[in-house]
Amino acid sequence: MISMTALRAHVVNGRIVVDGAIDLPEGTPLEVDVRVVDDEDELDAAERERLHKALDQAIESVRAGRTVDADEAIRRVLSRS
Repeated sequence: MISMTALRAHVVNGRIVVDGAIDLPEGTPLEVDVRVVDDEDELDAAERERLHKALDQAIESVRAGRTVDADEAIRRVLSRS
């Protein structure tokens, strides 16, 4: 099974250290894609929390099969103009 989640981390002595606990069995292999975070974005803590909540809800919707075909989504958007 492949699942994805975003984790926050920082570098200590050249090693990636995850901020907080991870609910995975010991020894679980991971593939890590590194993206340097711009902490100077325009979101405040409340906005960031709303964003993360919305993303979590979207991921759950996809996992539950509540999706719309891309062609249908495009038709819906184009029909509004």
